[in-house]
Amino acid sequence: MKMSRRAKLAYSLAICMLVLGLTGLNVLLSVQAVALDMDFYMSTWTELDIPGSAGMSLDDLRLTGERLLGYFVGSEATPQVTAVVEGAHRPVFREHEIEHLRDVRHLFRLGFRAKRVCWAMVLTGVLLAGWQSGVPGHHEQRDKRRYLYSLSLGLGDLISRSLKVAGLVLVAATVLLSVPALLDFTRWWTGFHLITFDNDLWRLDPRSDWLIKIFPEEFFSAAVTRIGLYSAAVTAAYIVIGMLLRFSISNISPDYGKYNF
Repeated sequence: MKMSRRAKLAYSLAICMLVLGLTGLNVLLSVQAVALDMDFYMSTWTELDIPGSAGMSLDDLRLTGERLLGYFVGSEATPQVTAVVEGAHRPVFREHEIEHLRDVRHLFRLGFRAKRVCWAMVLTGVLLAGWQSGVPGHHEQRDKRRYLYSLSLGLGDLISRSLKVAGLVLVAATVLLSVPALLDFTRWWTGFHLITFDNDLWRLDPRSDWLIKIFPEEFFSAAVTRIGLYSAAVTAAYIVIGMLLRFSISNISPDYGKYNF
């Protein structure tokens, strides 16, 4: 039996909510997995020999990194830390670096809020899908068992479609973003800063600003690469799970074709 107009509207809204929510969660959780991973910081600093180029011990770098992560998530009031830098015990960052880190913290806070919004979208999409599958008139003279069965089919179908669409959107976005980054990361990274920040505080001097000594461009290149790999893995999981779910519904459920989802 064909879906009613209300059911079709709910179906479309549910798809939109799920696709947007799943896409956003993929990106935000991938960024968070790298940006808040102290082990990644330590391994990359070691690989790039940051202790040598920044004149700081690995222990002091860890102390600095932990303070920064605490500042970004809100558990520390300031990103400033005192450490031994080139043989002198002093504050690591200058005032304009502190101001830039304040802008970075604002980005983290926006990301945390966006993640909550994405979770809300996914939940709303699932609820709409459940409501759509159980809209009166969607099935004729159903008993409770038949109703629950058809409801599960409808939910599975919609989630399957949403996973596959979100996966395809992410594949397209990954290609559009990764190709320019691979061709010229410096230009890509500069463009990111020009879009993200409304001031020039991010233009640091590698001769005198320790923030850029600790986090050179090569560090962020490694971070972006890892974020891309995490996102690609989740994207592949979306598509595979969506296809498997669709296969299960259409081939294992003999009554699937009766409901026209």
